[in-house]
Amino acid sequence: GEALAWFDGERAGLVGAVSWAREGRYAATVVRLALRLGVYLDWRRYFDDWITVAGVAREAAHRVGDSRGEAAAWSNLGLALEQVGRVGEAVEAHTRARDLCQATGDRHGEAVAWNNLGSALREASRVEEAVEAHTRARDLYQVTWDRQREAGAWGNLGIALRAMGRVVEAIEALIRARDLLQAVGDRQGEGMAWGNLGLALREASRVEEAIEAYCKGLEICREFENWYRAGQTLENLARAHEAARRPADARAAWLQATDSYTQADATKEAAAALANANANANATDTAPPPGRVYTSPRPPDA
Repeated sequence: GEALAWFDGERAGLVGAVSWAREGRYAATVVRLALRLGVYLDWRRYFDDWITVAGVAREAAHRVGDSRGEAAAWSNLGLALEQVGRVGEAVEAHTRARDLCQATGDRHGEAVAWNNLGSALREASRVEEAVEAHTRARDLYQVTWDRQREAGAWGNLGIALRAMGRVVEAIEALIRARDLLQAVGDRQGEGMAWGNLGLALREASRVEEAIEAYCKGLEICREFENWYRAGQTLENLARAHEAARRPADARAAWLQATDSYTQADATKEAAAALANANANANATDTAPPPGRVYTSPRPPDA
């Protein structure tokens, strides 16, 4: 839309403004701007810029004694670090955010931090700890009556349970996430829930149900022109068709994934999808690899 186009045109100036205004009387404004700008930078996958502005926000909030702002900045920094594969640093950042929230009695912020920490722990292959973290987040969200973020915690819990091989429990958690997101009208979150539910259903050998889930998620990705996530969804759909021994359908999905990744400027992923499409022209009975996980929706103040 027009707002997104405006951000695209002003990104460099906004990132520069955050760094320029980090000192003195503008510190509180910098914290707010950096946290809001992080949502856009995450969406557009400008992760280096996100790390920069989150770091500036953390320093500025600490300088003026804004503990809640500092905790939110640590959370944003952890999310950005996780996206570039710096998982150990992400775990540390989310731990700092959680500790600050606990120290200030911010239960809602603590729930956000636990949920984000769980995702980083899962990426670090500390899956049992991830399940515990997401369970804590879910319980805190229930206490604070935040149904939308509770749904996100259910979704992340489902992802972690699936990683532990507890697939039946994962499906149950992901259905809870999907239903809650539908109830609160969060279409983008619902799309991710459908995608992750598809992964769990496929792992449970319920391939036709998985394909249906991917198609529902894909419809929502296209609705919001989220081409990178559409590419992920088509990739998972292709692998489901491969599992069902339908190479022609798989090839068609891979070609659509190539187009979606190209629209998202994800050239590496587009090239890989095209290679898989070509491989399906001479398909074998080799089992497809695991699918691509969808991270749960992040609140602006995460």
